[in-house]
Amino acid sequence: MRTWLLAAALLAAVAVHGSVAFIAPQTGAQAVGPQIIEVTTDAAAIDRVEFHVDGVLAGVVRKPPFRLAYDFGTKLTPRTIEARVLSDGYRRTETARVITASLTAGESLNVDLVEVPMRIRASRPLKASDLRIRENSVEQTIREIQPVRGAAHFAFVVDRSLSMSGGKLEAALKAVSNARKMLRAGDTSSLVVFNHHVGQAGTAGDLRPSGGTALRDAVASTIAEGGKRTYVVAITDGGDRNSLLSTEAALQKIAGTKSIVSAVVLGNSSPFLERATRTTGGTLLPARRDNVGRQVERILEDINSRYTVVYQSSGTSTGWRSIEIEPRRRRVQIVSAREGYFAQ
Repeated sequence: MRTWLLAAALLAAVAVHGSVAFIAPQTGAQAVGPQIIEVTTDAAAIDRVEFHVDGVLAGVVRKPPFRLAYDFGTKLTPRTIEARVLSDGYRRTETARVITASLTAGESLNVDLVEVPMRIRASRPLKASDLRIRENSVEQTIREIQPVRGAAHFAFVVDRSLSMSGGKLEAALKAVSNARKMLRAGDTSSLVVFNHHVGQAGTAGDLRPSGGTALRDAVASTIAEGGKRTYVVAITDGGDRNSLLSTEAALQKIAGTKSIVSAVVLGNSSPFLERATRTTGGTLLPARRDNVGRQVERILEDINSRYTVVYQSSGTSTGWRSIEIEPRRRRVQIVSAREGYFAQ
């Protein structure tokens, strides 16, 4: 045991080697089930990044973000993870290595990993020991806290109903155009416009306000296949007269995914958006025609500074699982967090 601890300490010391550093997992974390392996590097002219798990090539990434999805299975032993950054025409190699911790005999082997997007204000970088998380009132073990978001898809949902006339639609489309400039390398985006019909819009130049409103259908249409992280940003006057989906049906479709719904409302408050943003950990902001751009910008600034807490659920029941999070130390303020999710 002493030899293993010494080896772990030495590996921790080289977790940052040259210009390469691990974002996930960290030394001492537990690797079980499907997880993300990700590194950051300031190397120039990168040819490829190779990821090795226990000496075996797990995958290759050629463009940022340098991240790889890998299923660690249910093995109890520590895992050695190495990243090799090849650059300058394959003439230079930088490496970084971490070693994960083993599970104890009493820990669950359930590999149902849950990601909880959060907004947190803290006086120093957040650690797992700073938070307590419960699922259905049962305390859970936090596996990882990711201080930066990875690449994601941004679905901008814009109301083009008749009530968005008087310059509101034009202001909303301009806000989306400016928001797209704030996206990071690796992000993708789409524009969904709706009145009583919902549709994708490649460009927004010929749109005019007309028709009714199908807000719930439009937001639910953005759910990405394959579990990709999606940030939904809706801009609307808040009404809904034509959706086929009920509020509960739309919420259930959203809550079982990795989507986070935020909204800017130019008008009366929307009960559906209040629940959708609160349930998924998003933001709901009121706006006027003259400040809708600034409100959308605030949402993007908030998304770019979020934390994601990852824990391994010990739950076995299907249906709604509530999530409660509270700080363990002073000067940590939880602004918002996902309230739960639907387990199938």
